Amino acid sequence: MRPILSALLLLSLLPAQAQLGPNGATASFKGSLPPKPVAPLSADQEAAAETQLAALQAAFEAVKKHPRSADAAIFLKAVRYALDFDEWYDKKPEDNLKKVNVLLDEAKKRIASLKDGKTPWMDGSGQKVLGFYSKLDGSAQPYGVEIPEGLEIGKKAVPMWIWLHGRGDTATDLHFVYSRLMAKKPGQFQPAGSIVIHPFGRYCNGWKSAGEVDVFESRDDAIARFKVDTNRVVIAGFSMGGAGAWHLGAHYPDQWACVHTGAGFADVKRYQKLTPDKYPVAYEQTMWGLYDVPDYARNFLNVPLISYSGELDAQRDSAEYMMEVLGKEGLKVPHLIGPGMGHKYHPETIKDVQALIEKEVAKGRNNFPDEVHIQTKTALYGRVKWMNLHGLEQSWKDARLDAKVLDGKTLEIKTSNVSRIVLYPPPQVRKGGDKLTLKIDGQTLTLQIGPELTKFENFLSPGPRVPNSLCRLVKENGEWRDFGNATPFQHEGPEGGKGGAHPGPMDTSFMKPFLVVLPDGKSSSATVDAWVNAESAHFITRWRGLMRGDARVVKASEIKDVYEAGKTASLILWGTPESNSCIKALLSSLPVQWDAKKGSIQGKDGFDANTHVPALTYPALKSPGFEVVINSGLTFREAHDKTNSLQNPKLPDWAILDITQPPTAESAGKVVAADFFDDRWQVK
Repeated sequence: MRPILSALLLLSLLPAQAQLGPNGATASFKGSLPPKPVAPLSADQEAAAETQLAALQAAFEAVKKHPRSADAAIFLKAVRYALDFDEWYDKKPEDNLKKVNVLLDEAKKRIASLKDGKTPWMDGSGQKVLGFYSKLDGSAQPYGVEIPEGLEIGKKAVPMWIWLHGRGDTATDLHFVYSRLMAKKPGQFQPAGSIVIHPFGRYCNGWKSAGEVDVFESRDDAIARFKVDTNRVVIAGFSMGGAGAWHLGAHYPDQWACVHTGAGFADVKRYQKLTPDKYPVAYEQTMWGLYDVPDYARNFLNVPLISYSGELDAQRDSAEYMMEVLGKEGLKVPHLIGPGMGHKYHPETIKDVQALIEKEVAKGRNNFPDEVHIQTKTALYGRVKWMNLHGLEQSWKDARLDAKVLDGKTLEIKTSNVSRIVLYPPPQVRKGGDKLTLKIDGQTLTLQIGPELTKFENFLSPGPRVPNSLCRLVKENGEWRDFGNATPFQHEGPEGGKGGAHPGPMDTSFMKPFLVVLPDGKSSSATVDAWVNAESAHFITRWRGLMRGDARVVKASEIKDVYEAGKTASLILWGTPESNSCIKALLSSLPVQWDAKKGSIQGKDGFDANTHVPALTYPALKSPGFEVVINSGLTFREAHDKTNSLQNPKLPDWAILDITQPPTAESAGKVVAADFFDDRWQVK
């Protein structure tokens, strides 16, 4: 692989081979992501591509501030990454070079058009490939769009389907962008009078982590460009895309008019066929609750679900299991079976699937239903419709909230394992003036109703901030009390507890804007410094290779005020209090005692600071929404890429690593202690 000098300085539905093999890997897994090249370019071919790319990158500087410059940047980035990672997966070098030349030619055309203030690739119907700059790292991310012939965009709001592609280990930027640019045929579904978009999903991560964020960012970019009926948006996919639809449907049920799952895994243990002798450590099993769909099954009471499986598909088992789980919640979901089919759609059954989805789309999403149901294991996924399960009594245990409008001025809420609630009183309960009667877990409270919102955004999309519009409830000593409308909960530190903005574990910090802060000095331990340098470089390269973006990177000395820096991004701090001035500045706010010789998590046995490092996430106390991660990137590593079902957090809120054990494809060191902070961010 070529040196990645910049790292430290700063699908249409593809053939989905996601069946697990005897070794637990997907059939498409080639031993690394991105895989090694099949037919590398020659030195002369690479040199020619580098020369063209450099010239276009220089030309791009003149248009990079254009609102649609990402539409050109995606081509430059695709070629840049392909050159850096040797992403040559066609059988002949000439075929790989053809893709490079096609993308560079399109970039040249788009840059020229942007200089003239034009975007001709947006005109008309057909297949398009567009881009946006991600809020996570500022990288240009691609997505495809299908506009059916005869659909006049802009005249009236139209439905939009979001199609999640299947696993493709070789579907990196170059190949995804080329496939979307050159696509001649429509995708799996062709809904009448509807736009279909194809997110990239940050490549191959099962639509989790940055892939999850990519879906919403591509959705929002498409909505900003086209006249979309936001109450008629469908999430659908097959294989890895089906797993993504299970996940995004269950965790964000209020965002869709309908959810369609085609094959795809829904949990870890059953899909991996794990027996107790093969279970990982207890805290990793606990964190299956971040994504495992059965733990969020009740949320499908809020959104129509249509499922499909091939009769002979091994992944049918996941859907059958989900039907059992949903049945226990009183849900009977259409599960269509393709007769005689393996891991693909039956040509006739798919018509029935589409008809059922379109029937639900015609009804549209209801933002203010009389009933809202929430099931979760973390406040990160606690927001549904006009309710927000804002805090749990005990994270990673089953929490439930069921809200029901009783009459024009009375609301009933039943909860289990819930400590804080934020709600927007829906129009149905505003008939009693500015007062609302709330019956909650056997108590009766009278709440003050604030002003009505002119635009409701389901708590997820940026919307108008209307003072006093939300009601807040807190449970203390077993009793609920009105927290009031005027004052939001204190920021999510030890006083406010774990909330949706920062619930832990470490991996969730990479689902929002983040900044990597490297050491600006040295510690007393050369061993620790070497580990910090190697692991921070490993994360930056892995983020680039797997999540397809260049992390924002600075040295600690470039941060003038660490609390100010934390207002706009999660801070990923590498080093020790000796080597990183930002860690030193924050040390008194962290549950860590740490000097040149000894370190410890509060209340735990100390460790030798010459051979051990702490890795943790924690909210800083002086700035709302400010969180830090120390000495950790993504905690799932290369060995877990063999199946997307394993790309889950591997460490909880904090861990102590013995770095005398060299990093491997599974861990950054030997874990000698690890745990979650409690729901007040205290050491257990």
